[in-house]
Amino acid sequence: MAWGFRNRLLLGVGVAVGISALAQLGLGYWVLLRAAEATVQRELLVFAQSLYQALDFTGPLPALKPEGYSLLLPFSKGRARVTREGRIYLSYGGPFPVPSPLGEYRAERGWMTQAWALPQGYALEVALPAPSLGYALGASLLAFPLALALALGITFLLLKGLLRPLGELARATEALSQERFPEPVPVPTGEDELATLARSFNRMVEAVRAFLERERTFTRHAAHELRTPVAALRSQLEALERGLVSQEQALPRLKAQVARLEGLLRDLLALARGEMTRELVGLKALLEELGREWPGLVLKLETEGRVWGPPDLLRQVVANLLTNAFRHGSPPVEVGLREEGEWLVLSVRDHGPGVPEARVPALGSPFHKGPSSSGSGLGLALVRHTVERLGGRVQWGNAHPGWQVVLWLPKEVP
Repeated sequence: MAWGFRNRLLLGVGVAVGISALAQLGLGYWVLLRAAEATVQRELLVFAQSLYQALDFTGPLPALKPEGYSLLLPFSKGRARVTREGRIYLSYGGPFPVPSPLGEYRAERGWMTQAWALPQGYALEVALPAPSLGYALGASLLAFPLALALALGITFLLLKGLLRPLGELARATEALSQERFPEPVPVPTGEDELATLARSFNRMVEAVRAFLERERTFTRHAAHELRTPVAALRSQLEALERGLVSQEQALPRLKAQVARLEGLLRDLLALARGEMTRELVGLKALLEELGREWPGLVLKLETEGRVWGPPDLLRQVVANLLTNAFRHGSPPVEVGLREEGEWLVLSVRDHGPGVPEARVPALGSPFHKGPSSSGSGLGLALVRHTVERLGGRVQWGNAHPGWQVVLWLPKEVP
């Protein structure tokens, strides 16, 4: 038979409660026995003192005073004797149960005995019945199963309520594993671990749902964007095969479509890349290198700009911004690099007409582009994705005149 988590937990709690109860029972019995023995020891001393006061040593042999019997009434179950050199001279209460050496306390055969030295070489031995705790032990053993059953019943009810959120989480997790998004699991009251777990699970479900939706949208748009240059390539090849265009006319167009495909695939791979190989990159040197490749670029570099990041991807980020600035804006295109506290601030600004304000909120979404754009619509999405993965942030907007993109990157901290 397979034991579920609840049964195993209940069994574990039951075993723990049982062991704890037995330990407590044993300890309680031991403490009670020691306390009872200490009480009898005190009574032995009182018994011996009372008997000593009741004895008369003025005669040839020890004897009880006539008024001494009243002193011994509280000890009717006790026994005593007066001896000297092994001979009994006086006995009280019946045969003495267990001999006891002088000054020693002894518990044997259900009796507790002790002996004291008296004048004239006599010894006084007293005995009282040992405490019997059998009734207490029997009552405790009888109550033990009832207490254990009660503890297990209460534990079962508590576990049932405690494990209900875990059961709901288990069912929701199973549904999520089958790509069936469950309803948000109820969050238990309070701020304990179960409530935190439920809230975290609900947030995870929403994050997975949003991720899958973005993945489907990304795949759909990627397929659409790839279909366009592939269709153009096919049409050019078919026209070339049929002799509708010459090789000299077709080759530049084919090269342009292949270049567009390469750029689109490069952007897609960069945007979908899960890991980044980081190293120390000098932004000033990178921008100066790009400045030699882009005539008309105005550089305003105030710092070396050392950051930890992927060199090729950072170069592509800046190249995307420059491509947009030269393609959609007007010269001069200004590139600035400065420090602000713990940040490096890199800005790219053109002096063109800017972007209509209605389109600004949608910028940065994958495959979003203007009606007259010939790009892939991934440039700003790649910029935002890369900068945020590096722990920075991006801001863009109309600069009046022109369009400006500003990147904040953390300074050379791995």
